[in-house]
Amino acid sequence: MLLSKLKASALHLLLSFVIISLAISLIIIFWFPDSLIQVSNFKEITLLIISIDLVVGPLLTFVVYKPKKKSLKFDLSTIAVIQISALAYGLFTLYQAHPVFITFNVDRFTLVPAIDAKPKETKYDSLKISTLSSPKLVIAKLPKERKELNELLLQVATEGTDIDLRPEYYHPYEDNINEILAKSLDPSILFEKPESKNKLDKFIKKFGKSKEDYAYIPLEGASKDAIWVLDKKTAKPIDIIDINPWIQKTAKK
Repeated sequence: MLLSKLKASALHLLLSFVIISLAISLIIIFWFPDSLIQVSNFKEITLLIISIDLVVGPLLTFVVYKPKKKSLKFDLSTIAVIQISALAYGLFTLYQAHPVFITFNVDRFTLVPAIDAKPKETKYDSLKISTLSSPKLVIAKLPKERKELNELLLQVATEGTDIDLRPEYYHPYEDNINEILAKSLDPSILFEKPESKNKLDKFIKKFGKSKEDYAYIPLEGASKDAIWVLDKKTAKPIDIIDINPWIQKTAKK
């Protein structure tokens, strides 16, 4: 009896592992580029999915499995429904949390999750993407007209919705590269401490070039903030360095 229970539970575990691994791999490829996983809440949500589908499901199978049990099919079907429902909820939560836009706003990048993204409200056709899409880089620019600017600032103060969540102010990233690169933090201050310098050295060793070849822009994530490193020539994001992005501003005070 024990051996049959273990076999059934192991088979359930293997099947669950294959399904979850495939689902999460596709999500990482399309929704969570490697560098963004560190600052998003991807790990927390994924851990919840794994704990339910890889632990609870096989464990319940071990408990209810008896080869000649009359209600075995019903019990296993119920477990499958519970597992599928939990997986569907977890995947939907990841969908809501995945960044549709990565918005540059004044001096930082911000992740805009699908639950907050409103791509249809953008002025540019190239930015009217699906909320199922991979993250798209944009820049949010303040209006130049004084009256509109004052109205926007008042709305931000009263409603708490900053410009990074206002798609009507989004502009294409590629057309504003110089403005973005100009906001790079000073690496001599940013990586002054030994621990931070070690992280920079590891980055340089991995990607090559020198520290002067990169721009260092704060990135506000769902779980924490970090430094997003861009190539100065192309403004292409390279990777994240996990340090406090606001240390330079603090040091200047």
